[in-house]
Amino acid sequence: MAQDFSVRLKIAGSDVKRIAIGNSQHRGARPYQEDSFGYTPLDRATKDGFAAVVADGMGGMSAGDKVSSYTVSAILEMRNQVSNMSPVPVRFRQMISAINQKVCSSGVGGGCTASAVFCCDEGVYWCSVGDSRIYIQRNGMLFQLTEDGDHQNDLLDEVIAGELMFDEMMCDESKDSLARYIGFNGELNPDVSITPLIPKTGDKLLICSDGVYNALSVGEMSRALSLPAQNAADALLDGILQKNYPNQDNCTAVVLEFL
Repeated sequence: MAQDFSVRLKIAGSDVKRIAIGNSQHRGARPYQEDSFGYTPLDRATKDGFAAVVADGMGGMSAGDKVSSYTVSAILEMRNQVSNMSPVPVRFRQMISAINQKVCSSGVGGGCTASAVFCCDEGVYWCSVGDSRIYIQRNGMLFQLTEDGDHQNDLLDEVIAGELMFDEMMCDESKDSLARYIGFNGELNPDVSITPLIPKTGDKLLICSDGVYNALSVGEMSRALSLPAQNAADALLDGILQKNYPNQDNCTAVVLEFL
């Protein structure tokens, strides 16, 4: 069981004074663990802001575990290397582009999805590539902040634009495939928040791989997130393992509780 950590951080326009951090991880029914996660060292969090990342190595590709581990460490290291004169969303895009180029040029043939949050005095920014997700729980209600980078969302844009019929979208055999991921040899266009979220006391953020939300309902996740940060992360994992799915994917959850 992971230890419950917290960091002190002042956010403009918010009465939040600190952030409690919980996490849980399991390989599920898989013979290997390809998920990775990490967050800013606690002794640097107050000065530099606080970042947390979850990355999910893609099981259909070689070296998924290495790419996910590299992506987590690179985001945490590069966040302070890009120009601090640029707005946070621009810095996120610069980081993701640099990481993707590095992975593509390495020749390892692996890929991963990733979601990251950055908490600073301006508020909370987030970034997502692929189908790792970020949720917020506020006043007992759970909302997904990120948009999945899958082909179905791209097809849905075509439906909305009148370029494709809904039935055609549903019949598309590639609709569930990922359209964006680290290791994608092309334009990535990560999902990046443009304006910061101003957290309220009692809010919780859940950063997780698809092994979490594919196993649990929104109600089950919400009930787990009613608990303190580490208890919430433990409850999410307990709920997943109790399902005993024979094909359970790797699952990773990081919970941030604003206090």
